[in-house]
Amino acid sequence: MKIGVVSLGCPKNLVDTEILMGKLKAGKAEIVSKLEDADVIIVNTCGFIDAAKEESIDTILEVSQYREKGKKIIVTGCLVERYKDQLQKEIPEVDLFVDLKEEIQIPEKIGIEISDKNLDLYRERIITTPPHLAYLKISEGCDHTCAFCAIPQIRGKHRSRSIESIVKEAEALADRGVKEINVVSQDTSFYGTDLYGKPKLWELIEKLENIEGIKWIRLYYLYPTTINEDFFKRMADSEKLVKYIEMPVQHTEDRILRDMMRGYRKSKIEKILEWKEKYIPEAAIRTAVIVGFPTETAKDFENLKEFISNAKFDWLGVFTYSHEEGTPAFEKFEDTLPQEEKIRRKNEILQLQEKITETKNRQMIGEEVEILIDGFSEEWETLPVGRTYRSAFEIDGIVYVEATEPVKIGEFAKVKIKDVIDSVDTVGELV
Repeated sequence: MKIGVVSLGCPKNLVDTEILMGKLKAGKAEIVSKLEDADVIIVNTCGFIDAAKEESIDTILEVSQYREKGKKIIVTGCLVERYKDQLQKEIPEVDLFVDLKEEIQIPEKIGIEISDKNLDLYRERIITTPPHLAYLKISEGCDHTCAFCAIPQIRGKHRSRSIESIVKEAEALADRGVKEINVVSQDTSFYGTDLYGKPKLWELIEKLENIEGIKWIRLYYLYPTTINEDFFKRMADSEKLVKYIEMPVQHTEDRILRDMMRGYRKSKIEKILEWKEKYIPEAAIRTAVIVGFPTETAKDFENLKEFISNAKFDWLGVFTYSHEEGTPAFEKFEDTLPQEEKIRRKNEILQLQEKITETKNRQMIGEEVEILIDGFSEEWETLPVGRTYRSAFEIDGIVYVEATEPVKIGEFAKVKIKDVIDSVDTVGELV
């Protein structure tokens, strides 16, 4: 049986897809890259906010056209978890909608039997990123009740994997040649609290650092309430943990943070920035904010802009508020701000951040930096591209490498930064 797979949404969802693909392959199914070659097409959806839901629906409708050619269509993921009954009624072209708790049973549902009843799904996982890097999901679900967020109702309460299980998977990844481990979850800094009675992120990191072959460990999805001064001390001392902090703050004004039910105030964000400057001033910070929350006034927005201007985050993403049914904000507030105004606010912050990012990149001109070679440019196929520790894969800026000798994908190289392109990317000459 030939299987085509489409994975949408975040890296956490991608890990689920990769595990499912591994199980399918263990059942002797053939994973094909072209959907027209498949007997069965599986779509793993995202259902977090309106834009993600629209992308998922559009993809399902596009893929469902293959059903006319005799192919079976299966849809799973977060969108199905939220709207299964509605989807079944409105998109009858799909053969099977599978919710999250049964997602891993898709092979059996389509007649693929797994002979090994003790199959290690994490070891069988098919890596779809470049072979030198992989995502490592350490927990599922979230205990926070942020007013705008539907993740707890989709993914449930926070559930940590055991340290032993995670380390075993990381060792298997290293055996395959993975050099960069990207740690993901809904709340990475909360890891272990449910399983061990207290946070165990650093115990996990220490064990990951001992794995031969792993050179970079990158943390995603840190939460401000669970970040303290000790975190920065430990990051400063770590040899393999890259000095990169991915931590969405969502807003900076106390009233909005309260209405968002974030559990911290502006003073905590300021304290985090102080700790960063004190212990690891070279660290890069990526954050995200939401504009157009129902109680955000024009003054709140201007204050948010001022904070961003002063904080000078290295990277910043902006989301327009999405009024998600079932969330506390949906029940408590009316979404009265016009979408046009939300988009205007978003664009203002993006323009502000673009200047900040370009300034930071220009400050690197003349520096010699280590990069990890990820592949070659899409525009110029012979031009290698890589990343410094300051950039996450497929999210932040890249370095175009001018090389007079061959470089290998997955290898580290040293370059001298020469120029900045389009604010976010740089050009480096191989040293």
